[in-house]
Amino acid sequence: MPRKAVTLSQLVAEHRFDPGNHRHRRALDESEPLADPDLERARRHVVELRGSRDARVRSAEALQEFARAVAGRPAR
Repeated sequence: MPRKAVTLSQLVAEHRFDPGNHRHRRALDESEPLADPDLERARRHVVELRGSRDARVRSAEALQEFARAVAGRPAR
């Protein structure tokens, strides 16, 4: 039986996002805009960087920052 799709809004509501989880990253890429403007800005930034082959390190850092923001933890 196929797994139920994960949505980014669901992950945000549950304050969890695992940057190492393929399903979570896929939800990030396929997400509708988020209601929280700060999280939406962070989501867009991650998606833009993930689309660039030259920004792998910055993309990974932005993904980690997004995960911290979803969890409600301050940035480093």
